[in-house]
Amino acid sequence: MAATAVISLHQDLRPLRIREFRIFWVGHAVSCLGDGMVPLVTAFAVIGQGGGAVELGTVLAVGMLCRLVATLIGGVVADRLPRRRVMACADGVRCLSQLSLGVLAATGHGSALVLAVGNAVYGIAAGFHGPASKGLMPSLVGKELLQQAAALQSLVRSASMIAGPVVAGMLIPLVGTKAVYFLDSGTFAVNFVALLMLPAATARGMRGQSFAADLVQGWSEIVSRRWVAANLVVHALWNFGMAVFFVLGPVLAQQRFGGAAAWGVVSAGMAVGALVGGVIALRWRPRLPLVAGNLVLAASVLPLLTLWLELPMAWVVVAAAVGDCCMILLNTLWDATLQRVIPEQVLSRVSSYDFLLTVVSMPLAYALIGPLTEQIGTSGVLLAGAALVAVPCVLVCLLPSVRGITGPQRAVEPAPRPEATAEAV
Repeated sequence: MAATAVISLHQDLRPLRIREFRIFWVGHAVSCLGDGMVPLVTAFAVIGQGGGAVELGTVLAVGMLCRLVATLIGGVVADRLPRRRVMACADGVRCLSQLSLGVLAATGHGSALVLAVGNAVYGIAAGFHGPASKGLMPSLVGKELLQQAAALQSLVRSASMIAGPVVAGMLIPLVGTKAVYFLDSGTFAVNFVALLMLPAATARGMRGQSFAADLVQGWSEIVSRRWVAANLVVHALWNFGMAVFFVLGPVLAQQRFGGAAAWGVVSAGMAVGALVGGVIALRWRPRLPLVAGNLVLAASVLPLLTLWLELPMAWVVVAAAVGDCCMILLNTLWDATLQRVIPEQVLSRVSSYDFLLTVVSMPLAYALIGPLTEQIGTSGVLLAGAALVAVPCVLVCLLPSVRGITGPQRAVEPAPRPEATAEAV
């Protein structure tokens, strides 16, 4: 049995045997640690300048808005230019932005306005990096290993969401926010070097179309595939529903379980669940990935139901862990399916629309949950959120186009013709 487990693990880790992916993955892991530190160091930098909830909310909102806008632009750019170069430039900008904020913090000039500008630059760079990263993956590992590669990326992202805040939280009281900004800058410098070590990618030869035409083409790739459009709607509704948990969860933790410490335990449970989901995703290869993924995602309704039923905190923690495990499983299957099925020359644009359309529902939900709670009560909002999370995930599995998408062992759409691999660096 032990020998079989070792052989199976060896198969699951096959992407790491590919030198290009191994370099990419190590750099990605280090930069994810930097990503994990950003929210905490930003929050305490604002607080350290005498800011409160309004200032912090403004700084974070500016960064998210800039990222959303930049994601659309980044999708077009990543489909036009070498994706490795786009990612390297984005991480170079993130490195310099965090380095600049560290210098300003050290010299006493890190005002809320400066932090908002820095967060905006960071968000823009992240918006360019994401679509390029999604589009690069098929050229690194091939279509047959995309799910394992996505699971390995998910593992380091989940680990960074634990390690990043812990590292930042330990360092800030000892050496201040400036040192954390410098460390954060260094993580993006490491990934910048790693990306430069990768070989030149495929030249896609898209130049000649207008920017607007490229955006329209990316959108047409989505609407021409009903399974993509339907899943984007479902995942946007899921984000809207889960926003209820993130807004009302801390409030109810304060009322029922004693406050911030209890919510910290719930957050830790979510992080553990995400790690478990990444491990499972390495092994689980369902024949119908989108059906399986969405049915699993429906189980992420459990955290909302535990709050609605007023169950003890232990149940909320377990449910939160299960919920994040389910989310990671769906995300891994979804990313691998998009990367395998969507033609590589439009993959970054499709990925940018994916991020924009599914994430934009969360800030909208954040704005509406408070007024809705006053109108229909906490219980009603929790139940409505649960319905938005679970019901669409089940209904989308009834669509023939969704059931028609099969795993990597079966061809689902013709692959794009091989293109020239020469590219100017």
